[in-house]
Amino acid sequence: QFEPFYQPKVDFNTGTICGAEALARWRHPVSGVIPPGAFISELEASGNIDVLTLDMLNKATRDCKKWIDQGLNVTVSINLSLAGLTDPYVVNTISAIVENNGLDTRYVTLEITETAAMTESATALEILARLRMRGFGLSVDDYGTGFSSLSQLTRVAFSELKIDQSFVRGSTTDPSLKTIVQSSIDMAKGLGLTSVAEGIEDQNEWDLLKELGCNIGQGYLISKPVPVNELIKLL
Repeated sequence: QFEPFYQPKVDFNTGTICGAEALARWRHPVSGVIPPGAFISELEASGNIDVLTLDMLNKATRDCKKWIDQGLNVTVSINLSLAGLTDPYVVNTISAIVENNGLDTRYVTLEITETAAMTESATALEILARLRMRGFGLSVDDYGTGFSSLSQLTRVAFSELKIDQSFVRGSTTDPSLKTIVQSSIDMAKGLGLTSVAEGIEDQNEWDLLKELGCNIGQGYLISKPVPVNELIKLL
């Protein structure tokens, strides 16, 4: 009953959809579509979050392969929980799922929250490094909400930095938020990372982010998360 809904990611320079983030939804037979806030914490507490993660990875990469086969050059992003960074075998498991679906790893970005990305766990750091070596993209999600430092960000070869929506919203009217967004974009550029702004809700925010040099935008201005058939229509 769990399925990925997809929120498009748009290239600021071309205005085209270049990727989509897979977000878990529970399609309940009685209650309808249930958002992740109702079940993610329960799955984490019960030790079952990895089952959902791998299920989403399988379904999302299967969908992405179909887009690629249709001539659509679109990547897919999947959230990877901190719990999944404790099992050394997870790299082989993730790689096997993507390979079995016939998809090249360069089309897959794994998003890790900033808090998880800044872990001191040697096992987690090794897993992230091995995933990057396998060709997966690695994204620092919710950037700005944790306590990372530049030295920590360079420990793993991340490919993307996602600026948290709490900074994007209000950045057009609050000079301090604008400064945080600008510095995040500049830092991403300096580190050779793709910058992604989350939570874009109006045209003014889009215009500002484009002006500041952000690479990719995501948010309700573009589209809410939608089922795969609706995403294909958008593409």
